[in-house]
Amino acid sequence: MDGLLKYLKKDSDPKNKKEEKTSGTRVLKVFVSTDVGSVREHNEDDFFVDELGTRKEENEFKFGSIILDKRRIFAVCDGMGGEDYGEEASAISVEILNRYRDKIIEASQEELHDTVDNYCVAANNEICEMVRQRGANQSGSTLAMVTVDEENINLYNIGDSRVYIYYDDVLTQMTEDQTLAMKKLKANIYTEEEAMNSPDIHTITSFLGVDSRGIGPHSVSSGPYKTEPMSILICSDGLTDMCTDEEIENILGEGHENPADALVRQAVENGGYDNVTCIVIQI
Repeated sequence: MDGLLKYLKKDSDPKNKKEEKTSGTRVLKVFVSTDVGSVREHNEDDFFVDELGTRKEENEFKFGSIILDKRRIFAVCDGMGGEDYGEEASAISVEILNRYRDKIIEASQEELHDTVDNYCVAANNEICEMVRQRGANQSGSTLAMVTVDEENINLYNIGDSRVYIYYDDVLTQMTEDQTLAMKKLKANIYTEEEAMNSPDIHTITSFLGVDSRGIGPHSVSSGPYKTEPMSILICSDGLTDMCTDEEIENILGEGHENPADALVRQAVENGGYDNVTCIVIQI
């Protein structure tokens, strides 16, 4: 992973930057798939695929091409709370993201993180208000989000939905789960094996919809990375709980017509204990 990050990480020293000329505008091929799985009755996942739409607008998996003539935004949101509350929370996250789309697109690279944070605060507050009005105990949504423009790729996450990069036939997890297991691992309470097999792996420590007295809703970001030919995977934990990294890596390397759908089908075949949603972006 260190080698990949060193290659993709942007040079922060303007003295070392060279002018680059491109022969034409890049095109993103985007593939989307979502499934309720084999156990759940409701699909609490949602997604945002820039101009191609959201789950609310189109439930079936789809694919399309997007011209990279401006910053593009992609996200997966995994709702929590059960039944309608989780589904409503993830839908709110996507709805508010749609409202913030132009602000995020138009923000400079220096303003981008604060703009995304403002979106997260707005989505958090809206979900909290929904919980209050519905009289629910709690509800919330994870967020795994990627922005891509001609020069930069930025990654954001809250909770345990993930972003991976598939580059040079190697899959690398780029985001870090915000879970109790990860906290204990970093505090040397758990070994890596203990963390992976602990029930704490599903205890999320931050999410959109957390009470204002709890952990703040601000996004965790990484990047910017250079925009290079690669595949980016954004997914809910319905994929990563059911499929190993090796399975995911193999599927992304097999040239499927719709790799997102192939990943979702594999997760369902492996048990499908949760809703599963995947976005695959090919640059």
